[in-house]
Amino acid sequence: MTLVAGTNVDEDKFWKDGFLILRDMFTPAHFRMMRERVLESLHLREKNGTKSTDSLADPLVAEFVYDERVLAVARHLLGHKDVAYFGDSSYAVVGHDYQPGIHVGGWHRDNTDRSDTSLPDWQSRYSLIRFGFYLQDHRKKSGGLIVRRTTHDRLLQGWRAYLADRYLNTGLGDVGVWSMRIQHAGLGRCIRGMPWLPIGPHWQKKLPEFMMAPFGTEERVGFWISYALDDHHLKRHCDYLIGRSERLDMWRDSYYSPETLAACAKAGLKVIDMPGRMREMLAQGLEVGTHQKHYQIAS
Repeated sequence: MTLVAGTNVDEDKFWKDGFLILRDMFTPAHFRMMRERVLESLHLREKNGTKSTDSLADPLVAEFVYDERVLAVARHLLGHKDVAYFGDSSYAVVGHDYQPGIHVGGWHRDNTDRSDTSLPDWQSRYSLIRFGFYLQDHRKKSGGLIVRRTTHDRLLQGWRAYLADRYLNTGLGDVGVWSMRIQHAGLGRCIRGMPWLPIGPHWQKKLPEFMMAPFGTEERVGFWISYALDDHHLKRHCDYLIGRSERLDMWRDSYYSPETLAACAKAGLKVIDMPGRMREMLAQGLEVGTHQKHYQIAS
């Protein structure tokens, strides 16, 4: 275990489990500021009737992408000083209309080859990671992320999968980071009075409400940023993302300002301009953004 940017980062545990909770990486005041910025961005989009963009293209939240404290952790976990950003950051705000058994985040992975371990994603250590900032207290409340421990390295089914479930009961200032190959589910829940015990999508539909820890009274705000080594895994994933419909919606109008790119360069972050690549392909009449859900690309 080593100290990076004032935070204990156990890289061995990360690669063994596939995820890590970085306790007290930021102050509660910093998270409150992040939350205010995200809500301001959301309200501005709603007022103007515009779609969400890549966060690096949003002046209200762009600085979170090139935060040197986050980059220090990413470099440490990935084992290299040259870390790349590829247009994959966003936020989501969930209000008070949660319906048990309906508004449940399903189990999924975020990598390219999701269910066949013979394909390229699984032939070496996966070098794409994602940071999750849950901008309210989930230490004793539902609404955080559930991950399946070790599923970044193997497929699990049945009772073995349930035993591997872990709830990221993060507090204000705690940051989650996980392999994009790990199986996980959003809008997780936990047992009332025992928040370390997760309740995944299947059991959320089965258990009575009184057994599950409640959600907070405030809107649930999540902010996510992905980084990678600029290697074959990233190239393959970028080729995959070009085909996703939500990326077309997000990237079509995402533009990085010279000031933002200069700030990234100063922080030592390589920026791969995926929005620019998508616009170029559109101008050439090439097919992009046709898949609404995960699809398999050729190996």
